[in-house]
Amino acid sequence: MYIFCLMVHILIDGYNLMAKMDGLTGNFEVRRESFLSTLSQYRTQKFHEVIVVFDGEKGGWAEESHERTMGIIIIYSRLGEKADDVIKRMVKEDDLNYTVITSDKEIASFSETHGHTAIPSEDFIPKLRGRGSASPGEWKDEDNEDYRPVTVKKKGNPRKLSKTARRRKQKLDRL
Repeated sequence: MYIFCLMVHILIDGYNLMAKMDGLTGNFEVRRESFLSTLSQYRTQKFHEVIVVFDGEKGGWAEESHERTMGIIIIYSRLGEKADDVIKRMVKEDDLNYTVITSDKEIASFSETHGHTAIPSEDFIPKLRGRGSASPGEWKDEDNEDYRPVTVKKKGNPRKLSKTARRRKQKLDRL
């Protein structure tokens, strides 16, 4: 009898998730270390591969840097490059199947276009803090106050989630 377990590769937009969790105010170094410690505890419990990408756009090095700390792979983008660009490049070029954690709609859309699953940061935070799952969120247009979901008369079960939403929920349940 074989036990087959697929490793989940979680690719995190670092500052995006940090901002959604606790904000980006206060001592930045201490907040980042606390954030990485929380991710390390999560990785230890779940045995998932966790990769965090941070911006080095304004204060980074000439080259992209990679390091492994507390079992987490940390990538800092090079000077003049956003973490978004690194995430997009990894999603496009790597053969791994990533679960991308971000609230950035552009990255989420790009990831799903290339066959990966994108989960909003707000939905991942309860998993990270060990509270189980939240109800799957929808991508919200925070810039537009007049945002209303467009409804279209469809055939079939009106309560059934879309294929993308079902895949996102399935991945979220595995996290």
